[in-house]
Amino acid sequence: MDALGSRIIVAAFDGWNDAGEAASGAIAALRDQGDYELVHTVDPELYFDYQYTRPSSQMDAQGQRQLTWPEAALWRPTATIDGTEFWLLTGVEPARTWQAFAAEFIDIALRDDVTGFLTLGAMLSDVPHTRPISIFGSSPNEEVREKLGLERSLYEGPVGILSVLEHSAERAGIPTAGLWASVPHYVASAAPSPKATLALLDRLEELTGVDVPRT
Repeated sequence: MDALGSRIIVAAFDGWNDAGEAASGAIAALRDQGDYELVHTVDPELYFDYQYTRPSSQMDAQGQRQLTWPEAALWRPTATIDGTEFWLLTGVEPARTWQAFAAEFIDIALRDDVTGFLTLGAMLSDVPHTRPISIFGSSPNEEVREKLGLERSLYEGPVGILSVLEHSAERAGIPTAGLWASVPHYVASAAPSPKATLALLDRLEELTGVDVPRT
């Protein structure tokens, strides 16, 4: 796993990059199977449009109303891990100032000696649900492609926050890779796709050599 090192940020966001909630579901599964502590969270006033991503209201145990604001946060394992460890970057895709958003997390990554950046995404595709979910693995970094057997993406067009983070990480000297699941468009339009989430977790384990629980 020399290509991405031993401290890897695994990133996924709700929104445009997350067909069938497959990528955010993979991050949620990782968090559920381990103990993590908060490293950094952004100020939602800077990055979110509340008419697009609204805060939500809940009642606490004392019956008092609380507001929960959209967030994006970086989490790290609480225990020292012998070998490769995953730091988890997740939340809602920001609505504005993406370059500042990316710079904020890349600065944290550099401060804490993060060695690699791995993004998880899912796209709507014209594929049948009866076939295994296809995972496309790519990297803009030639050394990473050679060591991990990944491809170079030739996509041109609109991108999401994952591409911006990947670009910023590479410019900062942090090698990156990305895994994208192809989700049947007629499935993802109606419900989450746990099959795609499992496919991402399978490929994540295969790529990194880290045992990924899938309970």
